[in-house]
Amino acid sequence: MQFCTMPLIQSYNPFEPLTVERIQQLLLMGEPILVVQRFQWTGIIPGAGFIATRYRYPNDAELHLAELLPNEGKLVDLAQPAQREKLLGLLAPGSTYQVYVDTLKDKNWAKLMKQAYAEDVRKFIQRKTSLKVDRDHGVDVGFHLRYGRVLAVIDTGTQQLEVPFFDIIK
Repeated sequence: MQFCTMPLIQSYNPFEPLTVERIQQLLLMGEPILVVQRFQWTGIIPGAGFIATRYRYPNDAELHLAELLPNEGKLVDLAQPAQREKLLGLLAPGSTYQVYVDTLKDKNWAKLMKQAYAEDVRKFIQRKTSLKVDRDHGVDVGFHLRYGRVLAVIDTGTQQLEVPFFDIIK
């Protein structure tokens, strides 16, 4: 008797890791200002994940910081050696920290997110919402990034709900 097993889709993180080389690119591109904030995702040790959002101007970064919770994030000016070195410490070999930048590593990242987390979305809708799924329309999930947070928009055809994506996958 043979069993056909389908490979399990691993958790998927759509963001590029922040590297020393990427920091050098950001400086060359004129995007030296980062808002570095806590980032929660499956596969990341709680408290050890960060995402950096790139900015050209400090005022734009300050607007981002104003939307965060107290102690959720900090402004880092890569042009300032002391601030840059502190960030590089998070990237050092053997560090338990995982730091990502707000650029996406795949063009089809939304499709990959839907595939990887379809079951989590289904369970979330059933257990945590009062959404009613229209059999003719089904469920569509869209994603966007706002102030360093991944948000999911769940659309059932008649209802729509925007929720922090980590609330779905945790």
